[in-house]
Amino acid sequence: MTLLIVAVFGHGLKHMFNAAFFVLLPEIKAGLNLSNTQIGTLSTFRAIISGFANIPAGFMGDQYPKQRAIILGGSIILVSVFAVALGLAKGFWTAVVFSSLLSVAITFWHPAAISSLAKEFTSRRGFAIALHGTGGSIGETLGPIIAGSLIGVIGWRLVLQGSIIPGLFCGILIWILLRNIPVQASENTTVVQYISSVTNLLRNRKLIFVLIFAAGFSGAQSTVLTFLPIYLDEDKGFQSVTIGLYLSLAQVGGIISQPIMGYVSDRLGRKVVLVPSMIILGLSFLGIPIAADGLLFGLVVLVMGAFTFPLMALFLASAMDLVDTGTQATTVSLVFGAAIVVSAFAPAVAGIIADNINTEAAFLFASALALSTAVFTLSTNWQSR
Repeated sequence: MTLLIVAVFGHGLKHMFNAAFFVLLPEIKAGLNLSNTQIGTLSTFRAIISGFANIPAGFMGDQYPKQRAIILGGSIILVSVFAVALGLAKGFWTAVVFSSLLSVAITFWHPAAISSLAKEFTSRRGFAIALHGTGGSIGETLGPIIAGSLIGVIGWRLVLQGSIIPGLFCGILIWILLRNIPVQASENTTVVQYISSVTNLLRNRKLIFVLIFAAGFSGAQSTVLTFLPIYLDEDKGFQSVTIGLYLSLAQVGGIISQPIMGYVSDRLGRKVVLVPSMIILGLSFLGIPIAADGLLFGLVVLVMGAFTFPLMALFLASAMDLVDTGTQATTVSLVFGAAIVVSAFAPAVAGIIADNINTEAAFLFASALALSTAVFTLSTNWQSR
């Protein structure tokens, strides 16, 4: 139980940093005088670099499970260190480098944490991973409010630089809490054996389908996360605090829906939950530029948030249903790696669309990705049972 509590808490903290970045994005754009194309390119570089970082992250998760306390605590500490560096950035490429390294530090959390939960809660895998995701949704809810409130007081640079204090404290705390929890023994493998196991996983046709689904979903998600704060700032004219509140609202629904979706998918199957959820998500993306300000717009954002983060937990559970216990951290890395790398170009494409048409067109692009993925998920045979 301690493992689950720490995993949920740490995941929440990680996503608090992650969500704060997107609230800061309009300020970074204005402060560094960036275009929409540059913002999209920045997101693409972050995605590609962190996507490839999943390879060593998965290897370490499977090869060194007894070091998970160091891996997880160190991940949180490094996130805050690179946030400080981003707060010191003076130009576009400096921002690209440090925001990408921040994403790499975030990447090392998932394989070690999720594979540990999958091994510990075999019969309730979907629920445990979804509960872990709920921690992320709570962090995504609190992060924008905190960052949005602080921006107006101390500015975006000091918000990033000040994150070193909670990062160091919480990273050390996670290490202390996890270091004495027993870990299931695993057989050490060489790099050659590890590469061979990854190759074998990629021969699994059903797993390949899940990787494609995750990539389509992630492309839509990363596009909306990149351009929603830009849209709220430039098209809606909202202040940083209001932007933070809307981005927090986008996560509130996920706090409740995530464990429910995980539980139902354990009982009825992953596809029963994934297909309608992807359809609703795609329609909610369409609703963002259409809905009028006020209650209706807030409702669209709330519905979108109920499915934005829970779906990745279900893709992860679906993938781990298809593999052996000894390769679960690697499988987590493959899902995130495929999702991030394949979808990395989506924000850049959306940025070009936004510069040549308008920001609203970026949401139409995201909707097309989500709905296409829903159709593909429905029409293929990929479930383990």
